[in-house]
Amino acid sequence: MKLRILLLTAIFLSSFASVSASDSKIPKQEFGLEEGLLPEDISTFPELKTWAIYQSYELEPDTAHLGLQDYICRMVPETGLQFLLEKPIVSKSTVYLYLDLTRYRPLKGSKFKPRKLNILVNGRPKLSVYTDKNQSFANPVEIPLEPSEYPDGKIYVDLVPSHNSLGRFWGVWDAFVLENRLDAKD
Repeated sequence: MKLRILLLTAIFLSSFASVSASDSKIPKQEFGLEEGLLPEDISTFPELKTWAIYQSYELEPDTAHLGLQDYICRMVPETGLQFLLEKPIVSKSTVYLYLDLTRYRPLKGSKFKPRKLNILVNGRPKLSVYTDKNQSFANPVEIPLEPSEYPDGKIYVDLVPSHNSLGRFWGVWDAFVLENRLDAKD
């Protein structure tokens, strides 16, 4: 019963956030409760937080950039994940792809093995995100894109975990593209 209430609350909050952000022309990928997904493909903040506690990790929450905070995460399978963002080319200037990824901080005494996530855009390697016991990355991850890198306005994002990343460690809270760099206050 508690899970049902949690899911209904998450759906309501997700719908509310998407209605409030629908006026903007920001290409974004919201990872809601999509049809045809396995239960392990989507996780909520409470589910991931519970898993993290059992691993002796602390989970960083979904950030509230541009009002996209819904606490629903699309998990990245061991085989990787691909999704599409569409961005009409309005100008010939650089745009910025942002990925709000799951990020864990190891607690004292945890066995936190190093992990890497390779990020490709339209089949080209753009960035590798790395985390281990002593270092991590900043969220959201920023990837600059030139208009020549998405000539038809389609931005295919591939997230490929390293071979030692067993299970569904990596996840994406939100993905979005902006014409200008994200301010720290956003």
